[in-house]
Amino acid sequence: MIMNMRNFSRVALAILLLLSPVYGEVVTLGKYPARILPEQEGTLAFSVSGVVSDLLLTENGRAEKGQVVAVMNKEKTEEEREDMELQLARERLNKRDEMRKLEAQRSKLNFYVKLSARERVYAKDYAPNQDGEVPEDTLQDIEERIGLLKKELETLERRRRDEFKEKHENLTLRMPFTGRLQYDFVLPEEPGKPFEYSFSAGRNFATACDDSAFYIAIEIVDAALGLLPPDAFSASVKLPEGRQLRGTYSHRRVEQSSGGQSDKLIYFFKLDEQDHDTAYSMRGSRAEAILQFTASGDDVERVSKSALLAHPSAGDCESWEDLVGRAYPDHVILVVGERELLLRKKAPVPVTGS
Repeated sequence: MIMNMRNFSRVALAILLLLSPVYGEVVTLGKYPARILPEQEGTLAFSVSGVVSDLLLTENGRAEKGQVVAVMNKEKTEEEREDMELQLARERLNKRDEMRKLEAQRSKLNFYVKLSARERVYAKDYAPNQDGEVPEDTLQDIEERIGLLKKELETLERRRRDEFKEKHENLTLRMPFTGRLQYDFVLPEEPGKPFEYSFSAGRNFATACDDSAFYIAIEIVDAALGLLPPDAFSASVKLPEGRQLRGTYSHRRVEQSSGGQSDKLIYFFKLDEQDHDTAYSMRGSRAEAILQFTASGDDVERVSKSALLAHPSAGDCESWEDLVGRAYPDHVILVVGERELLLRKKAPVPVTGS
């Protein structure tokens, strides 16, 4: 019999019980835990304690991508930069001095090689050895040594600058994307004046929020919902004073669950721009969303439960699926509501040749 619908709902996971009547073709599937999320969010943090300067004072205001938010130990960093440049200057002088000596040897050898045997007798100071012979690879060795010194100098400068950048890059915080900025500490009383900041593990300096879009995010755990066309879903969150956030389907993605559990299927419903300020104040918070499904298309038919129960075969059926199979053999159940069922025509079976 069809009377015991609780048992049937556990058997047929693809069918959801409606919490309210069907109006038109919009079916309320139920209430689901949800979160209000921005397009993206990122945290900014220092890894050391020190003096903070160049603070971008735009609490909950907007900032452009790449804009400096704050600088740590700016004066100390400049002193270390000056020391690095002085050390590099000394290294350049030393390397260039070695290269000049080698270039002088090369000039002498080139001059000596071009002399005749008689002329070489009068140019003993230019001879590479007592015999006056010029080894064939001597000039090549000098050229290679000069080239090696140049490469050593280039490598040294690049390495020193990379080490300096790696050491100090975390001392300058920049906006990772255009959006709103919120500091995770109490702002100093005197804007623009450097102040002491104490680092602690797990503590963020600020949070950047990409406010170009906001979403109602709902985790879908029922496999049956995943089989329905996602763009037919919509979601809403009730707010005080009779207001609500309404979102239209945007996209879905699979996220990994913590603790080794199975992956989660998350549906994202995009909010209107007029709701961005409200969504920003609610971002990350838990909410209760109403999930709805809109059935559309010529192949969708609405049938009341009372009409189905009047069918002659109703007393012999164990489920709505059995009854629909007898009353509407060319249809399958799309959604089961509190008072109605939405049916969809079966896909035609292709005819094969004999």
